[in-house]
Amino acid sequence: MSEAEPFFIKTSSEDFKSTIVIIDAYGTICSYNHPLPEKMSRYECITSTNWLGSNYFNLMASFPGACPHSMNNIINQLKEVLNNNMAGYVCEVRILRDNSYIWLRLEASLYETSLQSDFKGLIVTHIDITHLKHLEHHLKDASSQIRTLRGMLPICAVCKRIRDEEDEWNTVESFVEKHTHAEFTHDICPECIRKLYPQYARILDYP
Repeated sequence: MSEAEPFFIKTSSEDFKSTIVIIDAYGTICSYNHPLPEKMSRYECITSTNWLGSNYFNLMASFPGACPHSMNNIINQLKEVLNNNMAGYVCEVRILRDNSYIWLRLEASLYETSLQSDFKGLIVTHIDITHLKHLEHHLKDASSQIRTLRGMLPICAVCKRIRDEEDEWNTVESFVEKHTHAEFTHDICPECIRKLYPQYARILDYP
């Protein structure tokens, strides 16, 4: 394939939040859309500005914080797609940056072009799904809290305090507030008014 230029189609690829790269059978980057250099530099994956001709597989191997075994497996799967042994490949990649993780969804499929009949490569898309991972974590945490309240709660038969997972005894109010988003307002029920304030009990009998 002749040397390709980066995509500069302003109405399409530049508007994508994802990054797109086309590689040949050897992993050489032949083309990419405009956001790629900026986003990959932000992920601290590569500092070179000469993207055309760089090896995509080497780029993936340099992802900071990524498990080398996992990255090698991903690269092998991409090569399987190139060899027509798989129709496509989808995976999630975790990158370490500033002591936190960025998550990318990687989607790859075979790429052929009528401009050069003997060219065979991959088109690979990277979608930032970090916010979805954070949301998934919060939902799991909320689900865990709900399960805590649905399970059997050890409660003191005398003072009615509840023992939590750290073996600390909490009042009902503090336990529920810690494990849910509920907040308490305090009132007094009619039965307690009759017991504690009998002088006001007659008021309860009025319609």
